[in-house]
Amino acid sequence: MDNGAFNFAIETSGRIGEIALGQADRIIASAPLPRRRGHGIGLIPTIDQLCREIGLRPNRLTEVYVSLGPGSFTGLRIAIATVKMLALSRQVRLVGVPTIEAIMAEHPHSLVCLNESDGTAYCAGSGLKPKLRSMDQIQAVGLPLIRDATPRARTVWQLGRNRACRGQYDDPARLVPLYVRKPKAVILWDQRQRPEAIHDPSHQSLE
Repeated sequence: MDNGAFNFAIETSGRIGEIALGQADRIIASAPLPRRRGHGIGLIPTIDQLCREIGLRPNRLTEVYVSLGPGSFTGLRIAIATVKMLALSRQVRLVGVPTIEAIMAEHPHSLVCLNESDGTAYCAGSGLKPKLRSMDQIQAVGLPLIRDATPRARTVWQLGRNRACRGQYDDPARLVPLYVRKPKAVILWDQRQRPEAIHDPSHQSLE
C-alpha cells in the first residue's frame, strides 16, 4: 500500500457507526464501529486497526470529514470531540457534513425526515431547505418519505471530500453537532425546574 497522505470520514449519527478511509479522491476501505462497545470506546481503535490492516501511518492523516447530525446525541458529541482533538494535535483539516445532506444524496427524489417527535420532523429535499416542519406540511409535499435513516460513511466521505477540494474547511473551534431539539434529558430537567416548560420552544418555530 502506498503510504502517502490519507483521509477518513466518520458517521455516528445513528445507532451503528461507520468509518471510511480514502486516499486522494477514492475510498479504499470502510468498517462499522463495534456495536457492543459503543461509539465512544470503539472509534479510535477501529480507525487504528483499519489503518494497520491497510498499512497506513497515522502521521499521514491530513483531512477528516464528520457527520454533524441531527442524530445520536452522544455519538455526534464523541465524533466531533475526536476530530477536534486530531485537528489540534496533528493539524488535521476538518469538514463537517450535515447528516441530512448525506441522506439526501443517497435518496435524491425523496423527502428526508429526521428527529421526528411531537408531530414535527426536521426535513429537506427536492428544493426544500432543512428545517422543522409539521407532519401535515410534510405529507402535503407529496414526495416519498425517508424517515430516520442513517447515511453511509462513504457518502459522508464523498461530500466532505468535495468540499475539501473546494477549500471549504471548517474551523475546529466552531465545529459543533447539529441538534434541532434539546436532548430528552435536558427537557426533563427543564420540566422539573420549571413545571410550566412542558414543550421545547423549538417545536413551535415552524414556517
